Amino acid sequence: MTCNTRSLRLAGKIPLPPMNDKKKKATVRQSRSSAVAPIGSLLIQNDQALFTTLINLSNDAIFIVDPETAGIMYVNGKACSNLGYSGDALLGMKIYEFAANVKSVQEWGDWVRKVKAAGSAVIETEQRRKDGSLLPVEINVRFVTFAGREFMISVARDITERKRAEKILREERNKLEAVMSAIGDGITVQDRQFRILYQNVPHREKQGDHVGEVCYRAYQHRDQICKGCLLVTCFADGRVHRHETSAVTDRGTLHMEVSASPLRDAEGNIVGGIEVVRDITQRKSLEEQLLHAQKMEAVGQLAGSVAHDFNNILTSIIGYGSLLQMKTGSDDPNRPYIDQVLASAERASKLTRSLLAFSRKQSMQLRVIDLNSIVRDINKLLQPLVGEDVELRTVLAEGELTVMADGGQIEQVLMNLTSNAHDAMPHGGRITIETRVEDIDEADREALGIERAGRYVLLSVVDTGTGMDDETQKKIFNPFFTTKEQSRGTGLGLAIVYGIVSQHRGTIHVSSKPGLGTTFTIALPYHAAEPDVEPSAESSALGGHETVLLVEDEAEVRRLLKLVLENAGYAVIEAADGEEGLARFLESKDAIRIVLTDVIMPKKNGRELYESIRAVRSDIKTLFMSGYSDDIMLRRGISDQGAYYLPKPVAPDTLLRKIRAVLDDDNPDQQP
Repeated sequence: MTCNTRSLRLAGKIPLPPMNDKKKKATVRQSRSSAVAPIGSLLIQNDQALFTTLINLSNDAIFIVDPETAGIMYVNGKACSNLGYSGDALLGMKIYEFAANVKSVQEWGDWVRKVKAAGSAVIETEQRRKDGSLLPVEINVRFVTFAGREFMISVARDITERKRAEKILREERNKLEAVMSAIGDGITVQDRQFRILYQNVPHREKQGDHVGEVCYRAYQHRDQICKGCLLVTCFADGRVHRHETSAVTDRGTLHMEVSASPLRDAEGNIVGGIEVVRDITQRKSLEEQLLHAQKMEAVGQLAGSVAHDFNNILTSIIGYGSLLQMKTGSDDPNRPYIDQVLASAERASKLTRSLLAFSRKQSMQLRVIDLNSIVRDINKLLQPLVGEDVELRTVLAEGELTVMADGGQIEQVLMNLTSNAHDAMPHGGRITIETRVEDIDEADREALGIERAGRYVLLSVVDTGTGMDDETQKKIFNPFFTTKEQSRGTGLGLAIVYGIVSQHRGTIHVSSKPGLGTTFTIALPYHAAEPDVEPSAESSALGGHETVLLVEDEAEVRRLLKLVLENAGYAVIEAADGEEGLARFLESKDAIRIVLTDVIMPKKNGRELYESIRAVRSDIKTLFMSGYSDDIMLRRGISDQGAYYLPKPVAPDTLLRKIRAVLDDDNPDQQP
């Protein structure tokens, strides 16, 4: 709707400024001597019409308002078209009838006093049209005194398009913010003074809201620019730079990969910088785990290399010791020394198997065992380990606590935990080894870190030593981590314990406080079956009269094995390597009943020898031996899962029992 000229009138007859006679005469004289004389005369004669015409040409709505009553005294055509009212209708209205910023007489009075005190006001608000819709406007209001009377002049500019543009910009900014947040990396914008102007959501979540602060103080708690700051480099050469850094936050140390690029204005001048911060804390953690895994792989390779020679040495010690033991009566004064040598050799053998099992190079020999029996048997070995200044106590549950485990591995766990407990008590104390069986419910399951609820056998080693803080407890199972002096520990003891327990599908939990001692609790799944009973047989009953081809490259081990076999009644043909072994077999192929061969040998290894012999005589029985780790055996095509593999070191009775079992096996299709 538009307003016609007649409807645009001055309510209350607002007087226009009079023109004096001298001005009129000057204007008339100018008009008579000028090409625009007719227009000048028109201006003089129609001042009110000129005022109305000029006001109606304005693109803004203009209101002249009585400040006392809020009544509208004058409106221009734009006001009518904006609001949809006729001029007469508007001249009969009050401002608060359509203005959103004032809705009553009282609010109008407050508004007038505020504007009068300030002299003018500019606000954004809304006006209600005749059809009820709202029009966004920017209102510029000021007081005017004319002819001894005060008026309020309100100029209302339609800002619909501006609001629409602002909405579009806001939506675009929201989209941009959503994209920058979805990236996942932290993004921050800083000016040339290193003041933070913007942070996206991921950046604020990780490092806190620091907008308005300087970056080096907010992130690094420094009073000056950080050495090697990427932004300094960007400001200097205008190029993109990257590096890794870290910052201490309330959630710990945060590792970051930072990329910095210059921010330029329309003229190409560098006015700030943009930093993209990628959280690589998890990657760093994985890198550390990989490093530990590589160290463990190195340990495994070293263990596999050493195992062969070490196990050959142990084979000789155990073999000759066993032969000497058989020839020595129980009442012989030298018998305790022989027994101790064999016990020490057996512990060394178990230690080798434990190290290989930890590094996943040796398979475990699981069977149903009584945990109480393991503790009782090893208790006499632990007392010399802890010394006289430490009291060693055992508190064992009644009955048998059966689990599926490798007894030697569990003994190694107890040895390591007891040794650690002893080292934590430099001035003496008490170590308590306790066993019990418990039904673990959901609440206790989480506390002990057990995967599922059920019945478990618990083995605890408790000391009264120095204890540990929380930070140390987080690292104790890490390979090569140790709190001991460099000459006193390798950092592998508890790592081995953790590996063994994990392979037994168990868990280990540590509880400790500085000065209050430490408790290690191992939980192993309860196994209801009765313990396996090893078959008992005297070595003499395990002998025979068959001919054995013995192929072993270690001369000392070969002499021992030949002696054991011949003492058991076997005829022995010996060879020092694979090629010699094949030659000896071809010489006596009809007489030889079984081939006892090492796996890793010069010239021709055990697998190659086996295949060459089988090509000549397919029914030959073969028993492999080796002091190397299982993964090397598998790479040579030999598996210990069949009945034809014997790991070193090997005791004489074990060797004889295994040979008898292979000879008595009627399976014609034996495979290594």
